[in-house]
Amino acid sequence: MENKLKEWACKYEVKEHILNDPIQFPHRYSNKQDIEISAFITSWISYGNRKAIIAKAEEIDRIFGQSPYLFILNGDFEQWKDCKKNLYRFYNYADLYDLCIRLHEIYSNYADMEECLSANALSCPIQKLQYTFVNIKGIPLLNGKSACKRLAMFLRWMVRRDSVVDFGIWQNTDPRNLVIPLDTHVYKQALELKITNRKTPDMIAAREITDYFKSIYPEDPAKGDFALFGYGVNNK
Repeated sequence: MENKLKEWACKYEVKEHILNDPIQFPHRYSNKQDIEISAFITSWISYGNRKAIIAKAEEIDRIFGQSPYLFILNGDFEQWKDCKKNLYRFYNYADLYDLCIRLHEIYSNYADMEECLSANALSCPIQKLQYTFVNIKGIPLLNGKSACKRLAMFLRWMVRRDSVVDFGIWQNTDPRNLVIPLDTHVYKQALELKITNRKTPDMIAAREITDYFKSIYPEDPAKGDFALFGYGVNNK
């Protein structure tokens, strides 16, 4: 099975993967800050059906215009203050406003989000994000049991290097410290392969699955995300 997982990882970590994945949105930008903001907001809304996520991310991307970074710095999000209109699932526009305020604080004080997180003394990349975005709706509580799938996905996008899909623009985070984004499908596939026996898709399960792939990809365990995606496609 290990050889099959390697085969699938190589087969599905290709540029074509971008076209039908939420990562397509940050790929529209070349500026680091634009990529970070687009990627974080896209990952923040990444609940549920992929088509629904992409449709909503497309709508938000149009609103943010040619530069999410300038949109944040110029305070163009003020229109959403106290706006209770539904944005997506359990989010409303006031929640997006709160997130934009936090992003504005970050980019007003640091060159980019990576620099902001590097100033944090916590060692775990996911916890750095939880601390930085504390009290923002949709961000799991620090030291909670959540697998933090959306934060793990954002970090995979920013940190993994030598990938045609992920960006690898963050140099201060070691890819060995990433955790595989544990969505429902990845969890189901890992159970079928007996990579984990956890009864719930929590952080312990996510780390068990990541540790399994460390035996295959010691320097880049999050590459296993593509392997499990491939397993799901080939074993429907």
